Amino acid sequence: MLRRLLTLAACLLPGCRAAPTADDTATQLAEQARWSNRLVVLSAPMTDDDVLLRQRTRLEDIRTELVERHLLVIQLTPTEASFGDTSITDAGVDSLRARWSIPSDRFQAALVGKDGRVKKRWPDAFDPEDMNALIDSMPMRQDEMQTDRQ
Repeated sequence: MLRRLLTLAACLLPGCRAAPTADDTATQLAEQARWSNRLVVLSAPMTDDDVLLRQRTRLEDIRTELVERHLLVIQLTPTEASFGDTSITDAGVDSLRARWSIPSDRFQAALVGKDGRVKKRWPDAFDPEDMNALIDSMPMRQDEMQTDRQ
């Protein structure tokens, strides 16, 4: 409560802004990605989770296709978490898991559209070509491909 009051007071002072909290940083990254990037969120209870490692390798193999589809890879684990190339803290991990209803006790992958909503969930490692086909079938992606052809 005191922290919130101090943050509010800092925001009211002329020329002063409170530094964002760790979960605010993750939330800001998610909001910045909205309407410009799709997200593939990989979550696991451990950084060395076999399914997580297998899925990361599969995605690294199609890096060019990820760029074409405006996809950022998000990794949410207790000891190594990132939003694209930006490291995020435990509070940020918790914030993003809550935002997209992603469990912390098992592997889950989720495709988040440019609108910020989860489009598909996978309980196990998935074939990236299936993800690409799903994305390519979406109206916004169809518009992007049409624009790229012109």
